[in-house]
Amino acid sequence: MSETITPGVVLKTKFVTANKKGFEDYVQYVDREEAKGKGKAHRSMFSLYNHYMDDPDKTSALFTQQSDRLSLEGKQGIKSLFEQAQKKNSIMWQDVITFDNDWLQKRGVYDSKSHTLDEDALKQVTRKSMQAMMKKEGLQESAVWSAAIHYNTDNIHIHVATVEPNPTRERGKRKPKTLDTMKGEVVNGLLDRAQERNHINSLIRDHMVNTKKENSSTKWRNREMKPLFLDVYNHLPQDKRQWHYGYQILNPIRSKIDELTTRYLNKYHPKDMKQLHRKLDLEVNELKQAYGDGPKDKKRYQHYKQNKIDDLYKRMGNAFLQEMKTYDNQRIHAHEPRHFSSHRPVPPGVHLQQSFRRIQRSMGQTYEQFMNDLDHQKLERDIERER
Repeated sequence: MSETITPGVVLKTKFVTANKKGFEDYVQYVDREEAKGKGKAHRSMFSLYNHYMDDPDKTSALFTQQSDRLSLEGKQGIKSLFEQAQKKNSIMWQDVITFDNDWLQKRGVYDSKSHTLDEDALKQVTRKSMQAMMKKEGLQESAVWSAAIHYNTDNIHIHVATVEPNPTRERGKRKPKTLDTMKGEVVNGLLDRAQERNHINSLIRDHMVNTKKENSSTKWRNREMKPLFLDVYNHLPQDKRQWHYGYQILNPIRSKIDELTTRYLNKYHPKDMKQLHRKLDLEVNELKQAYGDGPKDKKRYQHYKQNKIDDLYKRMGNAFLQEMKTYDNQRIHAHEPRHFSSHRPVPPGVHLQQSFRRIQRSMGQTYEQFMNDLDHQKLERDIERER
């Protein structure tokens, strides 16, 4: 039985109405002279993970979207806005972002030996998370929030409270996608995998797809792929505007296009493909460590690798189809009309098997024999069409 992975980031959220004690307790908390001052905050301040509030000496000063550390005047301003929100029956959204300390340490945000924390990094990802939340919920113009980082030997966490001084809504429930986005902003901000992901994209687009555009399938060095290339070409719809990999009309021949891609990658990019698989596996593992392996959390990364492979095949497929457009234009200029397929029902796999047989026959042939074979096939098609 596999061991459950402790997620690097957990987001817990709830909301309280203006008449709940948790709302008043937060206003009192804001009014404290210093967040690191003496005494203890009320245990029900957030009514969520209340034991996290037990040690004010391990609580950072309040911060907001604009300020890293609220001054006395700033705290009075926030308190006034929260009091106004309470009087006007605003919802208070209460979020707790909890971190696995080991995960933070691997990210270079926390040092367990000196118990030092990069508060700036956590404040920045909190701001990004809250900006995303307010944009998705339409609260950019109406809501204000304040937050504090709480230190704990087991889990460092951030408490965030959001209100509307002039309420625009009565319902407090937020969309699941909003919460997913909030958590995603925190994870992505601390993972900082932009360089690695850019390398993956470059490997796909620059090293493989773009080089294909310069490597014609009709050249002698690609003779083993040419019969399959022509087979796909001869089964394309007459309207070249439909020659795009994702179009439904290409469903019957998409497997052949994928086979072209596979053969091309195996021939010209075996090392690149190994590197791509290795990098994608690493990214999946990083995401798994960040989100955990719960049923809902898996959805964030379980298809990441396959989606990237699919993207490669889509781009390569379109590169082949673009090449077929060029090939078709050359035939038109040479006054060689293309013979379109009748698209009669054919048992699954027959076309592919025929392509394989043509590829096998072409192996070991001289160039002259190969061209004669193609001419013979063309003649057979002409005879069949006349019948």
